[in-house]
Amino acid sequence: MRKEAIKLSNLDKMIPMGQKVMINIDEGNFKGTYSSYIYDIDDKFIYIMMPTNENGLKAVMREGEKISVSFVAKAGYRIGFVVYVAEVILDGKTVIYKLSKPEMAVRIELRENFRVELLMDVEFYHFKEGKIIKGTGTVIDISAGGIKLSCDEDLEVRDKLFLKLQLGDYILDNIEAEAVRKAITGEEGIKHYGLKFVNINKDKEDKIIKFCIGKQLEAARKMKGIE
Repeated sequence: MRKEAIKLSNLDKMIPMGQKVMINIDEGNFKGTYSSYIYDIDDKFIYIMMPTNENGLKAVMREGEKISVSFVAKAGYRIGFVVYVAEVILDGKTVIYKLSKPEMAVRIELRENFRVELLMDVEFYHFKEGKIIKGTGTVIDISAGGIKLSCDEDLEVRDKLFLKLQLGDYILDNIEAEAVRKAITGEEGIKHYGLKFVNINKDKEDKIIKFCIGKQLEAARKMKGIE
């Protein structure tokens, strides 16, 4: 996968006023994924409108709170970074969040679907010969579109599975997936399967994207020696 840490000295040119952004809150009562818009940018800060989720719930954030922000640039890739809430501004009935301006971010090519490599345990159910079979395995990589699964179960292309994934603090249950690729590797005959998510809703997809971006940011911080 193509990914890279980038300097954001020209952020003002990359993210115009009114740009839609994805906000991920990791702590507190409003933990989750939200959408917002850029209100303004100056030399030191980014200003966004109060974020809301797909159900219209508004995210109340406090000064000093750390959040993840990402947006799709005109060039066709997503940029993600971590910032802090510097100030909460009340303009009449309008709430504006003043965010610290990041010095670095991760750039991810959208066509590669945010795929990140990892080793993560997963539980799943699948139907075989009229029976419901419970299995376990390891996720080798994940993207918003699917996972690579290593397991001992014998699966065939077009088999349907229902996955339970723990992505950080989130547990995503009953994620429907379909086997689209099958491979047996190594002398021990390790079974790897490419699974494609099916009928996944926007909330779960956003949580997977948020998890992938978080992993990219972790890798970027390690590359730059930033804790």
